[in-house]
Amino acid sequence: MNNGPVSLDLLGWNKHNKTDLQLPTGHAVSRVVVEHRGAYELLGPNGALEAVLDGAARERAHEPTDYPAVGDWVVHTLDPIDNRRVAIVEVLARHSMITRRATGAAPLPQVVGANIDTLAIVTSSDQDLDEHLVERYLVTAVGGGASPVLVINKTDLGDGDAIRGLLIRRGVEQEILMVSAKTGDGMSALQGLLAGGATVAFTGASGVGKSTLVNSLVGDSVLATGSVDAEGAGRHTTVRRELLVAGGGALIDTPGLRELQLWDGEGLDEVFSDIARFATRCKFADCSHRDEPDCGVADARTEGDLNPDRLASYLDLCHELSELDEEIEEYERTRRRRRDARRG
Repeated sequence: MNNGPVSLDLLGWNKHNKTDLQLPTGHAVSRVVVEHRGAYELLGPNGALEAVLDGAARERAHEPTDYPAVGDWVVHTLDPIDNRRVAIVEVLARHSMITRRATGAAPLPQVVGANIDTLAIVTSSDQDLDEHLVERYLVTAVGGGASPVLVINKTDLGDGDAIRGLLIRRGVEQEILMVSAKTGDGMSALQGLLAGGATVAFTGASGVGKSTLVNSLVGDSVLATGSVDAEGAGRHTTVRRELLVAGGGALIDTPGLRELQLWDGEGLDEVFSDIARFATRCKFADCSHRDEPDCGVADARTEGDLNPDRLASYLDLCHELSELDEEIEEYERTRRRRRDARRG
């Protein structure tokens, strides 16, 4: 990580017309570049800093999404509170928040990154395409307020056009970039995503070359890179989320994910806009598109106007989100009972 001072503009402060803050004496604004368990690394005009959340801010944090995450803008003290770490006193309002369901039994959200402009969903031309996983990433991006872009990497090792054709036939309407980090083909278009202080987060399955793309954009080998085995299983070379300054903007590399559990369905209708259009023809407003009569979606499938696999993916996501809602309701009931029992 760069340890020297970095201007807020270079970190993306003015990308969304943020106004100057009236800061208390002895305070400054920086951006969270790394999140540890209970501690953070910040970068800004005062250089690289280690930080923790101060007591008052911790008291105000009731949900996992209330805590700082990589990409957040935070107000912090200039003087350390324990001879080493400064105190984060406020997390500024986010314009986007990429969230997934956290690992573990409890239905809780995990913020993957905040204030992200573009989520670059990286696939590889030398690996089999998982359309369902791509659709999960698209829903997560759109629902979180970021613009998704599909990146087909390693075009020097396989038929990227074939992957692109599969995505288009699947119904993907988002921009698709063809790149090779090794040869440099298509990298200028990827670089253009960072223009004007934008923040781009890279995500995708293991072994698709995210870290190699990040190193190319940063211009230095700041991240370890790996390979895939004979069966195409990638090594998790990125072990943490980290924000880096590159090409007039900021980028975030995320660990490779073999699966992605949704936290909400805000982006579902936009990503599956074709299904949403046919759903307006359904007789019942709460139609599940499975076995109800006069279902516009089922009729479109029968007439060959909908990709059956795409519809199956959509219905799977709807079922998953419905089960998640039930889990959250039960989890909240259990929390209330325990809280009432402690009071009683």
